[in-house]
Amino acid sequence: MPRLAPQSRADRRTRILDAAKACFVQHGFHSASMQQICAAAGMSAGNLYRYFPSKDALIEGLCERDLSGAAEGFAAARRAHDVLGVLEAMLVEHLWERPRADLCIWTETSAEAMRSDAINRLNRHVYDFITKSVADVLAQGIANGTVRKGADAKACATVMQAFFDGIVQRRAVEPEFDPRRAIRSFMALIRASLAPAATPRRPKNGARK
Repeated sequence: MPRLAPQSRADRRTRILDAAKACFVQHGFHSASMQQICAAAGMSAGNLYRYFPSKDALIEGLCERDLSGAAEGFAAARRAHDVLGVLEAMLVEHLWERPRADLCIWTETSAEAMRSDAINRLNRHVYDFITKSVADVLAQGIANGTVRKGADAKACATVMQAFFDGIVQRRAVEPEFDPRRAIRSFMALIRASLAPAATPRRPKNGARK
């Protein structure tokens, strides 16, 4: 059998992962069958298993794809001057502008992490990656003076992760919920907490001290 070109293999992986995501959102992780995923992807079981041998492998593939995209966003955030502005834009993108199915997959993965050691390890890897990435972005803000010196970047990143989780859960169960106002309010609190200390003004010559 002739081997597929790298781009064709990548296209097939994308098609399978998109089909798996749709099935997991519609039926749930446990109820979705590999047969349903094969049908949604338009390929035989033999072909699909060459790429992903199990549902756990499909979840891992979905997480890896999301992390790859997130890594690009965090890299851009670290190059920005207004790091808090970029982080707010990322929250809007991931919590509002992206398809709701992406958020439902997050809740499915989190729920499965309570039952599967393999998914739990994967879930913790995702959390660690996001927390470290946000902390690195905040550290860049400390370095360029837009975030208060001495701020606990890791603790703040953990709080932001918890906020993200809460909005994901809300949107997953309440499709019409618009999180943009909540994001603005949350980031206002973050900015107030992380604002650099004001530089004292020097008195002008002849002014009373």
